[in-house]
Amino acid sequence: MNDFLPKNNFFLIAIGAMPAAVLRWQIDEIFIVNILGCFILGFINALNISSRYKLIFGFGFCGSLTTFSGWIYQLYQLINQGLYKLFVFHSILIILIGFLAICLGDLFAKNIVN
Repeated sequence: MNDFLPKNNFFLIAIGAMPAAVLRWQIDEIFIVNILGCFILGFINALNISSRYKLIFGFGFCGSLTTFSGWIYQLYQLINQGLYKLFVFHSILIILIGFLAICLGDLFAKNIVN
């Protein structure tokens, strides 16, 4: 485990995670933060930058901004309310739009660089 993330990388991840946690706290819409995080992740990973910055912005910032547990809890609430069609629709929609957001972020970054 120590070989995977050296101790100095935890500091880099924390640098990105702290502002994202504050931003996440200000935005009360799980769908928006997840799509925004996907776009930023696609953008950051397409850039030819050092792994240090990818850790800060991709892993730390995007990881802290997005919320898998919040999304799953929303899906859980839909199931509990008997809204099965909405559950399926919401599940598929967020995955498709999240994938498109990563693709758009990647494309946007590549167009800026060229």
